[in-house]
Amino acid sequence: MIITEVKWSSAIDELLRQKFKELTIEKLREEIFTKHGINVPELLILHRAEELGLIDEVFKELERGKKPSYLKSQRVWLQGAETIRVKGDVRIPPKEVVPYNLIVCGDLFTKEEVVIRGGIHVKGDAVIGPRNGIGKSLVVEGDLLIGEDTLIGNCVDARGSIYMARGVTIGISKEGGGLVSGKTVYMERETLGKTKIYAAEGIRIVDSLKEVLPEKFRVTMLGGY
Repeated sequence: MIITEVKWSSAIDELLRQKFKELTIEKLREEIFTKHGINVPELLILHRAEELGLIDEVFKELERGKKPSYLKSQRVWLQGAETIRVKGDVRIPPKEVVPYNLIVCGDLFTKEEVVIRGGIHVKGDAVIGPRNGIGKSLVVEGDLLIGEDTLIGNCVDARGSIYMARGVTIGISKEGGGLVSGKTVYMERETLGKTKIYAAEGIRIVDSLKEVLPEKFRVTMLGGY
């Protein structure tokens, strides 16, 4: 996957200011493409909205006790200005936009096309669905599965094994990034390109992750969560 630099114009910025609260990130992407002919990844739209000060209201809602649907049953703490800490497992539905850093004291499961503005720290295992966007780093204390065509801003670090599908791109931010596993990295072909990888127990290239996935992740790939 090729990530091109986006040159934000005053016209696109004005569109974001007018439509950010009204439209989903997916619809914003479509409107930018229709009006300006630029295909901007949703993750970059979210970053630009942050730079323009358009997502502060989300934090104000959390402070007032208003939580998104996927956190309704969890205990949530605001930890600093841009981070939330969640007790228990978190399951994020498709096409959800998460405009803050996440600390998950449990397992994390995301469906397809989820966009997370900040970084993620997961105390358990993590399953990142296909075509997700993560703005900063992803740190997992257990095992990690990353779905196809997912974009990650900075680094990926897991104490356990890492399983990566085709098309995953790490280090799209200007700071770049790399990948570290305390065990084995399993990668489908056509993944990562020139990304720096360290795996304590080595790297294994496979035709399909289904060949090597542990049972706990097989259920996930079949839609069991």
